[in-house]
Amino acid sequence: MKLYLKNPIVLILLCLMTGMFMTISFLETPLKFQVQGMTLSTALGLGKLMFGISTKMQNIFLILIFIAMMISRENYTRTDFAFIIVLIILLSLQQFWMLPVLDKRVDLVSSGKSLAPTPLHDYFIYAEMAKAFLMLSATALQFKKQPNEY
Repeated sequence: MKLYLKNPIVLILLCLMTGMFMTISFLETPLKFQVQGMTLSTALGLGKLMFGISTKMQNIFLILIFIAMMISRENYTRTDFAFIIVLIILLSLQQFWMLPVLDKRVDLVSSGKSLAPTPLHDYFIYAEMAKAFLMLSATALQFKKQPNEY
């Protein structure tokens, strides 16, 4: 049984998006809090900036991926599209609900105010973990088995 690629453009875009996302969300984010001399305010401000940019970049990637999938839609199943649509929904929830609220909290903490903990930060982390799973799965789904011809 051979594997073939559904659309090389989609695979390239998914790999680039996943790499950027994983680097920012799971490497840069926790490491910035370990830098000596970096204040909490600076680290939170950097996070606010990075997640804002990352979200916009993910939106661009997902739009391009969806367009490329539509162009070669005969190669894709409903499952393929479902993964991308769920990614779009999660990203929209983050961009239009979670990040604005968390950004306001960053501004308040940076101005010296003390805030009670919120579960929203945990929800954001869960959404990031779900997006990582979906991106990796969508990437793996770019390959399709082709039966041997005899």
